[in-house]
Amino acid sequence: MKPPDSSKIDSAWPVGGTEQVGACPFCGSAGRVLAHRDVSDWSFYCAPGTWTYWTCSHCGSLYLDPRPTVATIGSAYGTYYTHSDGGRTSLVQQFRLRLINECWSQWLGGDFRPRLHIPAFLGWLLSPLRARLTAPFELEELRRMPAGRLLDVGCGDGRMLDLASQLGWTATGLDFDPAAAQSARSRGLDAIEGSYVRVSEFSREFDCIICSHVLEHVHDPVDLLRRIGGALKEGGTLLLATPNASSRMRQYFGDAWRGLEAPRHLGIPSMRQLDCMLREMGFAVRPRSITRLWTAAESFRIQRRGARVNASDKRLARKLAAGMDPASSEANDFVEFICVKGAKDAA
Repeated sequence: MKPPDSSKIDSAWPVGGTEQVGACPFCGSAGRVLAHRDVSDWSFYCAPGTWTYWTCSHCGSLYLDPRPTVATIGSAYGTYYTHSDGGRTSLVQQFRLRLINECWSQWLGGDFRPRLHIPAFLGWLLSPLRARLTAPFELEELRRMPAGRLLDVGCGDGRMLDLASQLGWTATGLDFDPAAAQSARSRGLDAIEGSYVRVSEFSREFDCIICSHVLEHVHDPVDLLRRIGGALKEGGTLLLATPNASSRMRQYFGDAWRGLEAPRHLGIPSMRQLDCMLREMGFAVRPRSITRLWTAAESFRIQRRGARVNASDKRLARKLAAGMDPASSEANDFVEFICVKGAKDAA
């Protein structure tokens, strides 16, 4: 397999394009210890520079210092995965989309199109794919909830907007990346271009807000959560997902952990700190217990500096997962929270 082109990550970040942080963006504490040094974008090989992560001594969260400024962070997204052009796709891509939609339609009881329309009595044929095509937790929750008005913060190319719309939701997306927002709009979806501060343009208007793997990308995650709270109706639901700084996988892989993704992941909260923040903001929080083998496989790929996950990476990931003792949800690779605004504490 051809090795990845490292020319981009071997170049330097723009001069004057970083800023000092000095304190944890999640709790404000200045106490910290060095966590990861000289980390590059081994996830996508599209962002220049080497980076340093610190662990907050108070809450256990991770953060970059120095980090890209708001003005320069776009340099980390030039060829990011959210950049699909919405144009023609290959027959293989079309079949894969139909296969995924067919699996999720049968497993969740929906009708996500385009799909293969395999008869229900032959649905068992899809069973071997369950471990590889796990439905996004946001989609699972949206399927259970009565449809209403939805905002997807960090909508990317609009995949979730499309699925939510098919479930009857009136879905709006927001993304700071112009190419991602344009990709969504090219598919006929309602996508707004701009930073997360535009969430404040909506006051108690949404029944549900999705913030999936966005919190780690923003300079002020606490401010984002407060704005989301203001845009939700009373009793509305926030579906939140982010990497977990206290993950067992991070402890195992160190600098090669897939969750780092420097420098796009500016700060990664610990599950404990994120839970505390949300409760202080008036949310009832229910965590989901999850296992994702693909992050272990990706971390093995990063460890060997490969371009793509191979069979050996997958085999090692399965072996690693099988050898890990059961642990509390605080050690999950990801945080997935279902948060209800203004409800009594459900935990």
